Amino acid sequence: MSEQRFDVPSLLERSDELEHAAHRLRDRTAAVAPAADEIIAGWRDLGTTYDAPEAAELTERMCILATGERQTSEAFARVGAVLGELADALAHLERRRSALVEEEVPTSLGAEGSAFGQADVESATVRLQSDVASVIDDACRDLSGIAEPPPLPLAATGAVSPRIGPRITWQMRTEAVAVETMLTPLVETARGGAGRMRQILADHPDWVERLRRRPPAPGAVKAWWDALPPERRTALIDGAPEVMGALGGVPPLARVAANRIVAGDRLPTVEREIARLESVLDEGAMATLRAERRSALDRLLAERDYLGHVVAGEVQLVLYQPEENRIAEMIGTPGPGTRRVLTFVPGTFTSVDSFYGGGAQLMPAWLADQDAGMVAFVWKGADFPGDDEGPVLAEQLIGIVEANAQSRSVPAGQALARFSAEMRCDPQISRAGQIGAGYSWGLVAVTSSELAGTHFDAVHSLAGAWVPQGWTADATTTYFHWSYTDFLSMAQDVGWVGNGRNPDVTPGFETHIYDRPGDFTVPLGGELAPFLDPHGPSVRMSLSPLENHQLIVSDRPENFRPREDFRNSVMEVRD
Repeated sequence: MSEQRFDVPSLLERSDELEHAAHRLRDRTAAVAPAADEIIAGWRDLGTTYDAPEAAELTERMCILATGERQTSEAFARVGAVLGELADALAHLERRRSALVEEEVPTSLGAEGSAFGQADVESATVRLQSDVASVIDDACRDLSGIAEPPPLPLAATGAVSPRIGPRITWQMRTEAVAVETMLTPLVETARGGAGRMRQILADHPDWVERLRRRPPAPGAVKAWWDALPPERRTALIDGAPEVMGALGGVPPLARVAANRIVAGDRLPTVEREIARLESVLDEGAMATLRAERRSALDRLLAERDYLGHVVAGEVQLVLYQPEENRIAEMIGTPGPGTRRVLTFVPGTFTSVDSFYGGGAQLMPAWLADQDAGMVAFVWKGADFPGDDEGPVLAEQLIGIVEANAQSRSVPAGQALARFSAEMRCDPQISRAGQIGAGYSWGLVAVTSSELAGTHFDAVHSLAGAWVPQGWTADATTTYFHWSYTDFLSMAQDVGWVGNGRNPDVTPGFETHIYDRPGDFTVPLGGELAPFLDPHGPSVRMSLSPLENHQLIVSDRPENFRPREDFRNSVMEVRD
């Protein structure tokens, strides 16, 4: 009989050692207050014996010690309590591990009389791995919620606090724990093959959800992935495609391979829903209900065609989470010849459905087709204004209101910054020139990602909406604004959108506004304004405001000149 062994996970810390450390910390916490009181008592009467101009200031500075003592004691006490709770939890897990190890050996040898079967041991191992990760994850979260005691002001004015060495933050420790307790068990699970791995992950959705909620840093994932043998990588892609297809640090092409499997897995569900709708499409119902069914069927048919292209390798997805309305498409293949990387963010009302028809990718796909050295990412990896609204006018107005909300800029910018960091873990991408482009509200996400730490060599606004509060142009980035006179620019000019932070008036942007038939100027200030002050304020208007807004990212012949100008500007970016 062949021998099969299961690696029972080891615990990162021994509970007795951790409890000892917590006990020592609590003892030292108790000593802080008496030591501080002794110091305070020693200088309390300093003013009566030390007569100098700086005596009052010195006494005032020393008063901070009482506050610092209290805050330090409270922080240390809370840390000690968290460590004590963690020690108790680890002690329980150690007992479970010992029992599992005792069962693992006879089971792996096929001995009769074992309390567990092979599947039982494997399942218990996975549960233990998940519980270990959960316990440490909870402790790290509790510790990260404890505010650090503020540093005491130095008595000597202008003195600099001495450097005492590198500081290990709880964030760094949490990332290390995530790699050790979440990613490594994935590899162990993959030993049983893709089918077995899928079953285990299906039985433990909490494990996958924890990894999704608190993923390790992309750099840590990349180092982990690079160290894996090829057969383990293949098993992970085949056995955990939804995890690998969205995990930052996994190379883009590996994510594409994983999402190809995700798309193939989704196709049968789409086919069944299409068949169901077709069977009831014309059954007795109100006209509005039949129209809704037809609309839903059309969306599913478009999705089926799109997923077919994904499975065939004609469309490359580096993110595909349709249930969360998240998707990101990669156009082109990273390689030694990659010179430019374009990150394109579409605008208001963009949803996953927008990708199925190809409209969201039209401009970046054209650019990539023009430039063999370009890789383009089309990103919809966060909530967009109006992305869940219907075609009814009232719902559309809700989306427009959402597009003007400052609160939406921060989460979108942070998500895009993380996505950019994930993609740039690939050396073929990171060494290329980086270009950000946002259409309409997409500019908000692009410029917000700059506030979150992303750097672009060039940023392009295509009828862009506005930049977030606190944003200023990066001196090492070039900025361009391309637009027609449209409904958005008209709303910006009268102060309804952007609060004066629209790109055509924001310092740093080189602005290009193209005229079209039907454009005209309306002077402000009443009927006599043009006669009293011909050079006074005015607003540029258009008879085709919505058409002009959509035209700037279209392939229509009348958009030839703006599109060529945009392309030529993009081509100026070099790696």
